[in-house]
Amino acid sequence: MANEKFEPGYITTETEVRLECLRLATEFGPENDRKDPLPKAEEYYNWAMKNSKRKSEKTSKKKV
Repeated sequence: MANEKFEPGYITTETEVRLECLRLATEFGPENDRKDPLPKAEEYYNWAMKNSKRKSEKTSKKKV
């Protein structure tokens, strides 16, 4: 699965979400951001999690 793109609905873990954000940052990010893609990937991750109904396991466990 390392060379495949994640399909919507099939991303199940936080690690997979972070890896997909890193892939997007390196594949579609501006040239300057490709030299150090981690900050841009983190920005994508924060945006995706803020705008998603999906909650991380850490958050879910705290509410119980």
